[in-house]
Amino acid sequence: MTEDLEGRLNWLSIALVALFGLAFAAGLLLHVRRPGSPEASLALHAGLVLLMASPALRLLIALMERVRRRDWTFVAMTLIVALELTIVMWRASAKA
Repeated sequence: MTEDLEGRLNWLSIALVALFGLAFAAGLLLHVRRPGSPEASLALHAGLVLLMASPALRLLIALMERVRRRDWTFVAMTLIVALELTIVMWRASAKA
């Protein structure tokens, strides 16, 4: 079962990185052709969001698997770390 989960997580990571690459490349091409265009900005931002979403989605899937297995120690520690990261990102975004 663990190998199956790892296989799915690897497939998900590859797919998200490929989508990131496509969106980012499209954004760069649009930016070169028309600097500052809203389309270029949208594509670049979409690529960056996809890149940042990859680890978060992996964490969410792994967390759901541990809930299914009833590994409550792992679930509790993961939720504490996720809460700490959320607070740090929220505070950092408030200062920007």
